Amino acid sequence: MNGPDLGRRRSPGARGLRRTVLAIGVALSASLAATPMVGLPMAGASEDAQRNRQLAGEHLMRRLPAIRAALSAAQPGFVFLAGNSHAELLGTLLARRLPRVVNGGIGGTSARRYAAELDGLTFPVRAGVAVLFLGTNDILRHAAPLSQSTLGGFEAAAARSLERLRANADLVLVAAVPPIGPEARADRDPAAVAAYSAALRGLCARHGCRFFDPFAALRDGEAGLTTQTAPPDGVHLRDYEALAADLETRLRALGPTGSRRSAD
Repeated sequence: MNGPDLGRRRSPGARGLRRTVLAIGVALSASLAATPMVGLPMAGASEDAQRNRQLAGEHLMRRLPAIRAALSAAQPGFVFLAGNSHAELLGTLLARRLPRVVNGGIGGTSARRYAAELDGLTFPVRAGVAVLFLGTNDILRHAAPLSQSTLGGFEAAAARSLERLRANADLVLVAAVPPIGPEARADRDPAAVAAYSAALRGLCARHGCRFFDPFAALRDGEAGLTTQTAPPDGVHLRDYEALAADLETRLRALGPTGSRRSAD
């Protein structure tokens, strides 16, 4: 983890990727919000919602080959960013700050979907650290996120990803669920942010992973809310550069990747 700093310049490519991932995130947010609950008719689904689902699916199909290629070229002790669009955006920025970063984030994925895709990935060499971001796409109001069945399903899917990552990385860090902006509260339940973060903390204690909250400074509104997300979706952050800098500091503090396995 003591390699050269590669990330002080903001490249046009990084800006373009951020715009693309944010657009996918907005599209998927609209798509998920428009998805009826199980058992309800689909007649009300709009053409826009169908297009949004198509965009999210196309993004997934682009990401999977890129992740496989990066894993096949990875060197032992690499850093693996896993999870939803927060991971994908951070992975791009972190790769300009640290060597040997593999961006395994997939914008728009739920815990269940990511666990399924992670099962299909091959790790030719062992990672030093894996960092997992989940929860933002699992707290949708129409899914009743605070119900026992929905929360239990999230825990089961997250545990599946944790076991897979622990089998392929020396240390697994799991991020708390980030707060959402006021724009997102109609579709996502702010009360579920703390509940799902607590579930992840409990999973870390049971699975030998390390829980951390890189979003602590952003929790400046009511419980589960923040004023620091980007409109119009209220899900993605205004400043991922600062978050990447914080994560870089945390990872460098660990020393050489792979040297520590224990949880806090």
